[in-house]
Amino acid sequence: MTAGCGRAVRMIICALVGAVMSGAAQTADSGACPPEAAETRAVADIKSADEVSLEDGSSARLMGIQTPRRRDLPTAPIGWPPEAQAVAELNRLLANRTILIAEAGGFRDRYGRRVIHAFTAGEPKQWLQAAMIEAGHARVSALPGETTCLRELFLLEAVARAKRVGLWANPAYDVRAARDARALAALIGTFQLVEGWVSSVSRRRNTVYLNFGRDWRWDFTAAVDLRRAAVKDAVAARLQALQGRIVRVRGFVERRNGPFISLASPDAVEELPEGAAGR
Repeated sequence: MTAGCGRAVRMIICALVGAVMSGAAQTADSGACPPEAAETRAVADIKSADEVSLEDGSSARLMGIQTPRRRDLPTAPIGWPPEAQAVAELNRLLANRTILIAEAGGFRDRYGRRVIHAFTAGEPKQWLQAAMIEAGHARVSALPGETTCLRELFLLEAVARAKRVGLWANPAYDVRAARDARALAALIGTFQLVEGWVSSVSRRRNTVYLNFGRDWRWDFTAAVDLRRAAVKDAVAARLQALQGRIVRVRGFVERRNGPFISLASPDAVEELPEGAAGR
């Protein structure tokens, strides 16, 4: 990389970090991050880039990240390289087959897997979520109940994305434009990051809708479920203030009239400075 390219990357990274910090300043405190590990377990098998089998026969999934899968692209070939690379990276990190676990809420997903934050054993101890994101082998996710440490993980992802490392070098993982409803409609069922101008915001009972176009029957929409919010009206007001702003949202694309993403938490909405969309 030339010196000029290095400076350009640093400038992009600073802009992205500033954008994330601006948005994160409006979110609830995520608490101590990463959370403290409370137990040590032997790893019996690495089942995927974000799931392991433990010595006691249980399975555990890494909280808050989405690792590459062949299903990420409808036309992806068998042996999808980003998936294979991510699995190889987790194998490398867990070479001694020992894991330190912090459950951060202590719940199981619908498949009965423990949902955890985790660390490598030994020195240097590495936070697995951070290591996978920094290397470009995972994107930040925000499923219901899995929003611990979003602020910190967004920062790490912003840097990896600016450097175009790992999956970020693959066009399949480009950040999508909210205005391109036709392209998003072709990605139904896949996990995507989407950026764009919020043209209007509306609320219906416990749901706030971020509309990215004039016609909700065709254009892209994202929705925030307020049922988990401690102070619903305050959260709704913060989201309504995003009208006319550029934001980034993420999740699985559905079809509800036009393309649609359901957001588990208002903290999953990243407000970006003007001109930052598309980076």
